[in-house]
Amino acid sequence: MDNGTIYQNLPLDQVQHHQIKPPMLIDEVSDTEYYIGTSRNTSDQPFNKWRIQRIWKMGSVWNFGYPDGDQSFNYVWSNRYGYTYKQ
Repeated sequence: MDNGTIYQNLPLDQVQHHQIKPPMLIDEVSDTEYYIGTSRNTSDQPFNKWRIQRIWKMGSVWNFGYPDGDQSFNYVWSNRYGYTYKQ
């Protein structure tokens, strides 16, 4: 089993028990803005199975937010630019 394998449709407790990393994407928009997407069991981007975090810098302060402040796995990775992010 190589580290590049994507594990789909595994319950999160199995992923954590076996130390399998869930699918994750990082979008580096600029030096001061990043989006981090984590999915429990799929690497498919157009499905609402993603938790998306936006990290952005204003002045000297880094901000961390989620769509409407919601950290659930209910968002579409490919729609990440259209959400309103709250801390």
